[in-house]
Amino acid sequence: MKASVELRDKREARLRQQLKDTPMRPLPLFQVTGWNHFVDEDVKPPARAGSSPGPGRRQDEQAIAYHRHLRMVPTDVVSHMQEVVVQAVHLGSGRRDGLMDQVIDGPSGTGKTCLLRAAGRAAQQEIEASTGGRRQNTIPVVHITTPADPEQKVNWVWEIASYLGLQPEPKSLAEVLEMRRHPDLTLPVNYVLETAQTRLMLIDDINRATAQQLAGVLPYFDYLRDKLGISLVFCGTGASHLLHQARVLAGDLARVSQENRVRLEWAGQPVVPAPPSPSALLPVTWLHPLPLNAEDPETFREVLMGFEADLSLYRLEEHALSKHAVELHRRTGGYFKALAHVISSAAVIAIRTGSENITMKEINAATTQLSP
Repeated sequence: MKASVELRDKREARLRQQLKDTPMRPLPLFQVTGWNHFVDEDVKPPARAGSSPGPGRRQDEQAIAYHRHLRMVPTDVVSHMQEVVVQAVHLGSGRRDGLMDQVIDGPSGTGKTCLLRAAGRAAQQEIEASTGGRRQNTIPVVHITTPADPEQKVNWVWEIASYLGLQPEPKSLAEVLEMRRHPDLTLPVNYVLETAQTRLMLIDDINRATAQQLAGVLPYFDYLRDKLGISLVFCGTGASHLLHQARVLAGDLARVSQENRVRLEWAGQPVVPAPPSPSALLPVTWLHPLPLNAEDPETFREVLMGFEADLSLYRLEEHALSKHAVELHRRTGGYFKALAHVISSAAVIAIRTGSENITMKEINAATTQLSP
């Protein structure tokens, strides 16, 4: 027991150092220490010394690191999804059954992962606020991604175990390189999830799995939902279709529906259309590229204004981004990921060149690798 506690403490110390050195890396978000840091994180623009940039501004790593990763600008969709997830968690805490999964779907690059994490953070903050703050040995939210090899259930459980800190820590590089089969950690994972009062599980990138692979793990997710009362949010391009197909395979719903039809025909009763499967009725939040057209001329500009408010540049002109809305939309297609990349790259270029402003010159430099 003492050895496992020492390993856990060493692991958490290493994670804290990673968070200090590179706070925006994705890896810590899939471990409870890093996730809690993300929940508590209050990213503020770095303070500007004086009214003009000093001699070391072009190499100011703090300012550059801040602009490399701008926050997700709040939109109506983001606010709505956060409310949906928080309500699902609250309703689930008072039900013995009847929980429903949530799905975030849409084309690649529309900000689904950012939305998933924003909703998870809002849910955990709400849970902790309602219970008097963060309590020791509680893990209200678990955030995992689809395993590199999603073929077997044990690999999915391993992802959860990794988040919880249950997987054995390798003692040497030789042990890391050794081909080992992951042990089945289902029982300890279930025990920790139950005793830690986990209420929400975020499952990202399920588009990396096939419907057949998902079908093999859905019964386990059903167990977590139905016995432990954990609300599930699935995220990925085509997530709603994948879950529907996997549910058909997992429950063999097509065969059951056909058998019921045959029984009704034999009994001389009218055959009614088969009801939709549970997965076909899933609440789905769809993300699309941000529009800029006659029907909606404002949403894209509002997002640009949100980015403008987050920038910390000495000479940033008023409406520096929004006055180039048409050109930015043409270059990014309204895809949130591409838009955030262009703006953050342009801001870093503005710092390193000393212009401290975003004009078409910085936008052109930031979009050299994007299709015009």
